[in-house]
Amino acid sequence: MNEIPANEIPANEIRTNGIQMNDIRKLLAAAISPEQKTAILGCGSILRGDDAAGCRIAERLSDLDGNAKAFYGGNAPENLTGEIKRFCPDMLLVIDAAGLEQPPGTVAFVPPESVSGATFSTHMLPLNVMLNYLQRETGCGVRLLGIQAASLASGTEMTPAVNAAVDMIVSVLLELLGKQ
Repeated sequence: MNEIPANEIPANEIRTNGIQMNDIRKLLAAAISPEQKTAILGCGSILRGDDAAGCRIAERLSDLDGNAKAFYGGNAPENLTGEIKRFCPDMLLVIDAAGLEQPPGTVAFVPPESVSGATFSTHMLPLNVMLNYLQRETGCGVRLLGIQAASLASGTEMTPAVNAAVDMIVSVLLELLGKQ
């Protein structure tokens, strides 16, 4: 059996193979636990195909309460810095489409310091600037979960591989947060 590194796992393989699903569970479990206060920030544009992935995850997790809260950041997540600061999380998990140079639907943690300017996404303020600010202001840990996009074309839906990644991430997060 081929081993897939725990920091990058193709979602289309996760959907059909329990071993990879366990790997992504381990990946997210390293950042998320029900005992800590967790903010999940979904970023992207719902008008640009796979760029909607982070937003769709935030929508599906919108009923979280207690120690976990989802924030719909869209293409201007910096507008939520005040709300996130008031929530005062122990961990901020940011989810966004990414150019990981991997097969579509691949899920990987991206070092926040490696994200700069508009090369990572379509956000108004560079994501790394916002993440550094929130980390300084709240003292929280920050993890950036990227999902390899296949298409960012305007007016398109998410591709099947990215939809599969979204389904898997939502399922694992609900489990890890004790909400399932």
